[in-house]
Amino acid sequence: MNNNKKSSFVFRQLFDKDTGTFTYLMFDSDTMEGLIIDPVKEQFDRSLQFIEELGVELKYVIDTHVHADHVTSSCMLRDATGAKSAFGETSAVQCADLLLSDGDELEFGRFKLKAISTPGHTDACTSFYTEGRLFTGDSLLIRGCGRTDFQQGDPEKLFNSITQKLYAYPDSTLVYPGHDYLGRTASCIREEKSFNSRICSGQTLEKFVQIMNNLNLPKPKRIDEAVPQNMKCGYSLELGHVNEDNFTMHDLHQMLDKLNPTEKVIDVRMPSEYNQGHVPGSLNIPMGNEQAFIDEIRGYDRVFLHCHSGRRAQTVYTMLSMQGLENLVCINSSGMADWQQAAFPVEQ
Repeated sequence: MNNNKKSSFVFRQLFDKDTGTFTYLMFDSDTMEGLIIDPVKEQFDRSLQFIEELGVELKYVIDTHVHADHVTSSCMLRDATGAKSAFGETSAVQCADLLLSDGDELEFGRFKLKAISTPGHTDACTSFYTEGRLFTGDSLLIRGCGRTDFQQGDPEKLFNSITQKLYAYPDSTLVYPGHDYLGRTASCIREEKSFNSRICSGQTLEKFVQIMNNLNLPKPKRIDEAVPQNMKCGYSLELGHVNEDNFTMHDLHQMLDKLNPTEKVIDVRMPSEYNQGHVPGSLNIPMGNEQAFIDEIRGYDRVFLHCHSGRRAQTVYTMLSMQGLENLVCINSSGMADWQQAAFPVEQ
């Protein structure tokens, strides 16, 4: 048996043709601990199939940035495998288990994945290095780089991220980008220094900024859908795609004016608490009385349950779920206390 350390590093590159997105799965073949980078929501079944067939114990689901062109399956893989989700520190993705700073390392078996802060395409872009490979997301592409005209993009920051951080790696370091639309799968630092038309090794900052500020690219087709969902680790606010473990009163506030008559906010606190101040338009069904209203609750397409801090809402959610109700969203990590602290509007 070959005991060379590198022989235990297993690596798979997956591709989503609709968005041109690469997903990277890697693991230690001895311990079977692994991680996945930039998984795509529409390819969740494929990703999970690989993980299960290969016997990978997934420790981390990582996104290189808050994507504008596709929705991540971070939340789905986390729920399915127990892995921790990770984003760059400045992404402000509140549902992430880990927010990674420059230089942080994630261990999987005998290997380590190093986080490299590479802002510019977006302010929170993070590249990763392990075993002679750089996973550059949308910062450095094959013969190109990410655009800098949205999501706090900054051509000067991107220039510095690439030239001072990524190009500092040995020339032989392999480059695996977040996307490619021309059938190319990988590059290396030497090639990009030599042949990248936007940012070769002789490029000046002034010229690069001029190039990036004059690309005049169309708006990403899915940005209005993708960014809000990716800020929630891929969770959708559409029916059937809200995970109660991550839905908060702040989320409810954002969508309150968009609720339709088939959706209802139910406050399960005591009437005396409800009368002191409640979410506008909410219905009061105190915990313990839900059986008398079960047909009414069942008649809504979607019901948001909350209380003061989350405990009573979780109890009601459990009781109703045991009776087959599947239209429930339980706000069990916050409640009216958070709503009032945020100074959101109340009715009395």
